[in-house]
Amino acid sequence: MSMPRFSLRPRGAGMLWVVLVCLCNGCAAHQRGAVLYSPPSLLPRTTSEMRTAGFWISRHPDPDSVILSPEEIQSFNRTIHEELKLTKDLSAWPFATSGGELRATLQKTLDDLQARGLKLLDGKKPTPAYWDSARQAVNLDAIPKGIPRRYGLVVRYADQRFLPFEEGLYAKAYDEDFDELQNSALDIGTPVVILHRSLDGKWFWVESATSAGWVKAKNVGSATEDQVKPFWSIPFVVVTVAKGDVYLDRAMTIFAGSLQMGARLPLMRLDGDFAEITIPQRQSDGRLELVPGFIAAGQIHNGYLPYTPRQVLLQAFSMLNQPYGWGGMYGGQDCSRFLQEVFATVGIELPRDSRDQIQVGTRLIEWEAGAPGADKTLVLTDFAVGGITILGMKGHILLYLGTLDGRVYAIHSVWAYRELALPAGRPGLGGDKTFVLNRVVVSDLELGEGSKRGSLLERLNAARIIK
Repeated sequence: MSMPRFSLRPRGAGMLWVVLVCLCNGCAAHQRGAVLYSPPSLLPRTTSEMRTAGFWISRHPDPDSVILSPEEIQSFNRTIHEELKLTKDLSAWPFATSGGELRATLQKTLDDLQARGLKLLDGKKPTPAYWDSARQAVNLDAIPKGIPRRYGLVVRYADQRFLPFEEGLYAKAYDEDFDELQNSALDIGTPVVILHRSLDGKWFWVESATSAGWVKAKNVGSATEDQVKPFWSIPFVVVTVAKGDVYLDRAMTIFAGSLQMGARLPLMRLDGDFAEITIPQRQSDGRLELVPGFIAAGQIHNGYLPYTPRQVLLQAFSMLNQPYGWGGMYGGQDCSRFLQEVFATVGIELPRDSRDQIQVGTRLIEWEAGAPGADKTLVLTDFAVGGITILGMKGHILLYLGTLDGRVYAIHSVWAYRELALPAGRPGLGGDKTFVLNRVVVSDLELGEGSKRGSLLERLNAARIIK
């Protein structure tokens, strides 16, 4: 089998109080002592109407056209994992996995992390003893030659890490919201393959369909194949709100957890104002137990939504102002997780990272560095389709909305943007002011114009249509 590629990816912010900052490829990092600014209530060159789905739906040439049928979406997803190899089909996981490949993957992850010169939160460099303890924790010597297939289900929202540690590593001191050990986060009911255990037994190395890493063992129930199958099967519901609350009783008073947009769980029955679903719980011995759960009918859809521009726009705008979360930290969404959740509601299984997402679908165009912004705007105006076109650049990805008055607009999850500070070169600002957004926003691609990094339009290098 092919082992996953691990993305130690850059992910991505006035006056906030004196905190930290340094933008990283359209998302962000921090530096203690820098000044951050609150953005205006309306971002430059936007209006309040632009922050509604209806504004863009009314300007769409065919918002209700079905882009792909359910059967075509299944074929689209197969292409992503069979040809592009950017996701994995866990239902077809082999009975045994090469221990040598896993050992090499974990060793490379350790080596890559150490080579990056990451810091502890206080800015100190990890000592050789730290890396020795990391190697011990990863427990390489315990990996057998062949690893038997062992399924699991995630029982609560769980961080997925590059090392079996809660303590983070950071590119900048005191950059606590941008932990470089955070790979992703997994929702309740996410099927995984359990491949390895940390030395202390408190962490599992697991593969999900879109990412791999260390998850706390208490967040995973060890499952049989028969227990996992319903989570790939029909009937099911998909969560259509930013956060869907799940309860253990019909009166919806015993809270079991929340589900991110796009999460799917087996449907038992629809009953008026609620749906009865199956949710996983971990027993004291680590084995999985499946129990009834209940979720408000208004927070789910029976099966996937139809893949139309209208539906994608409605889903994207229901996430407007939702908090940014690096790698899914704190239950938030970074730029790629935002797109992943939105498209999951129509059944499209996008990869986890922006650099992989921009390889999916139909190529619209790719630009060389330095391509004129006017040329990019012209191409997008003539050929991009609102709601189904994604826009990519190094470290960031956006959903195209449309072009208005010669400006390109998108919705995206972003931590911050920069503007040229006047006068340029003012001490302490380095010529730029950083405005903290930390949420899903609508903006034009001229955002950041004049800053050292440049505008989104200047940095834009690819556009693809998800079909």
